Amino acid sequence: MARTARLLLVSLLLACKPAGLALAKSAPEVMGQHLWQEAVQVQTRFAAKAKNDRYMVVIDYSRPSAEPRFFLVDLKTGSANAFLVSHGRGSDPDHDGMADRFSNVPGSKMTSLGAFVTAETYYGKHGLSLRLDGLETQNSAARERAIVIHGADYVSPQRKKMGRSWGCPALERRVALDLIPKIANGVLVYTYGPQKSAGLDSEIVDQAG
Repeated sequence: MARTARLLLVSLLLACKPAGLALAKSAPEVMGQHLWQEAVQVQTRFAAKAKNDRYMVVIDYSRPSAEPRFFLVDLKTGSANAFLVSHGRGSDPDHDGMADRFSNVPGSKMTSLGAFVTAETYYGKHGLSLRLDGLETQNSAARERAIVIHGADYVSPQRKKMGRSWGCPALERRVALDLIPKIANGVLVYTYGPQKSAGLDSEIVDQAG
């Protein structure tokens, strides 16, 4: 209850912030008001799962991979920062930089949508990595599929479009090293995708799992 009240207070303060006040950019300014409002609803719904409630991560896969779309929200201040992030190879088979297919099926190499919660860190083939547990039917196989946050050389501002992962939200290596310790062990991650209702060619592929 206290966590939800704090989130609502942050939203209210952001709405009332004077336009000329020189502060870090607020979450609505960085990701857009609509996505922020949706993220608040998700955070409220899964508040009991968010043991680390200092931060929230929102990933907007309706944006091209060349655009920073991994949003780290500081729930204490309401500010947010945006970073580059990859999507799955199977979600972008023509490699045009847009994810338009999503799946929860092992072996699909696709990105999954919905709410996740961060779990433990480990060192693997990509270095420091962070496991994710899916909280919804559409991403329930995240741990089985080894969907983790990690750093990758194919995520870089020097690229016109990011390389593709096997479904993981991969970050720039330096960013991953900085962010992963902050968001481990109980931060809510909300991944948003293109909506058919918006006239975009998106497809949800066999989400059973």
